[in-house]
Amino acid sequence: MSTSVASFDVVVVGGGPGGGYAAWRAQTGAAGASSPLPPDPAQRRVLLLESSGRIGGRLESIVAPGTSNLVAEFGGMGFRPKDTIFSALVGLFGLDAVPFAMQGNLAYVRGMRLSGGQRIDPGVLPYQLTDDEKNVVIGKPPGLAGLSGPFALVAWAADRAIPGCLNFTPQQWELAKRTVIFDGRHLRDLGLWNFLLMSMSNEAFTYVHDMFGHFFEVANWNCAEALPWFVGDANSTYQTLATGYDTLPKTLVEKFCAAGGQLKLDTPVVSVTQAPTPPGGLLVNLASGASVLARQVVLALPQRALQIIAPGSVVLPTPAGQRLIGTVTGQSVMKLFLTFATPWWQNLTPPIQGGSSSTDLPLGQCWYFGATAGGDSLMMASYNDTLSTSYWQGLESGPRFPTQAPNPPALWVEQAASQAMVSEVLRQLELVHGVPIPTPTGAAYMNWARDPFGGAFHTWNVGVDAEVVEAKMLMPDPATPLYVCGDAYSSDEGWTEGALATAEQVAQDRLGLTPPPWL
Repeated sequence: MSTSVASFDVVVVGGGPGGGYAAWRAQTGAAGASSPLPPDPAQRRVLLLESSGRIGGRLESIVAPGTSNLVAEFGGMGFRPKDTIFSALVGLFGLDAVPFAMQGNLAYVRGMRLSGGQRIDPGVLPYQLTDDEKNVVIGKPPGLAGLSGPFALVAWAADRAIPGCLNFTPQQWELAKRTVIFDGRHLRDLGLWNFLLMSMSNEAFTYVHDMFGHFFEVANWNCAEALPWFVGDANSTYQTLATGYDTLPKTLVEKFCAAGGQLKLDTPVVSVTQAPTPPGGLLVNLASGASVLARQVVLALPQRALQIIAPGSVVLPTPAGQRLIGTVTGQSVMKLFLTFATPWWQNLTPPIQGGSSSTDLPLGQCWYFGATAGGDSLMMASYNDTLSTSYWQGLESGPRFPTQAPNPPALWVEQAASQAMVSEVLRQLELVHGVPIPTPTGAAYMNWARDPFGGAFHTWNVGVDAEVVEAKMLMPDPATPLYVCGDAYSSDEGWTEGALATAEQVAQDRLGLTPPPWL
């Protein structure tokens, strides 16, 4: 083996929040007695590799052109009070957390435009609900934790199958996942769609689907994981970061580099192989043809990225490795942002100040972000998923929509939407709002189904024991120092907290670091 190959204690692959956190902890954390890392952090050699030219992974925050501080969140955009690691890091780094508006405004479903209380008025809704379902929609039954509308229907179904579950602790949910039998099956052997359609009419299910504007929430993913995910967030509040949600991974990587860690952007990894003995360890092989030697490798990657590097790698292409990788499904999501000269939605009757509207049209949801003094306003004109994403993929080609503001951010230009996409989303926005929509001043989008992401987030497949798989994915082969972290194989899929929590497990259980004092 060539002596020119650089050697590291730890190589982390993937510059998203999980990778940034794993690298920072490996470089700075206190080593326990059994840790394979040098006790003195200054003596450690840790390398973070990222295939793209930016840090953040599926978090991408861009200040919209023509505005001074309106951030377009093309990826993840909020965190909850129960996100303990995320919240602790916000405090540790002094990041500016602000409330994230979640209120609902309009719903345009089955050709009807509904506002305010009409969205939960069975006398107005264009759905043939049963009498029981009508009572649930208006929040009449006791014990629904103050819920109404579509969330109430899901909670009602869950509480009938698992009495008291609306107030379960995480420990009670773990017990329920393993013991509750519904229609002769364990919850993990049912899909959420199966469960809901066994628990309510198809009209009620369609109402839930349409009012969310998304399908993934009610799609046929592992019911044992879906129900606590759904019920646990029904009444949650949310915050975001004033400077952009990707400020957290960027800050983690800045701290990592300041502590002596090494970062290489635009450095795709093609495989991880066994190094010759001596010196042993693992070779991280790069698309450039070069390799780096690592005593331990952390793959902070989503499912599709793991699939890309699996051929020719250790562990991942084995039957056992492939079974583990295949236990989740990536969910297609696309976001399309528009800027406008004025926030026209604030002139509607009643005016819309923030939050979202939903529809059964392919645009799914739209979100309103106001305006800056003397600058443009920002709208997430379409936040769509699954089948709807394929609708917009059919319009991706063709001339790009021009941005009027001077010197737009490079990523905004790179992700400019086509004129065909903009024309179609304006048509659908007019249907949702019932007014002519002014010509935008800019348009950009992100389709997370593309490689190497394979989806904006992942859901556990039916029949999978998620707790068992999550533990195995941290170290797929006990004989190989190759670790996997990220939200894709976590108990908190779709949330940054899932990526941070699995990275912390790797830090403590595999790298031998002691728990951080700030957590």
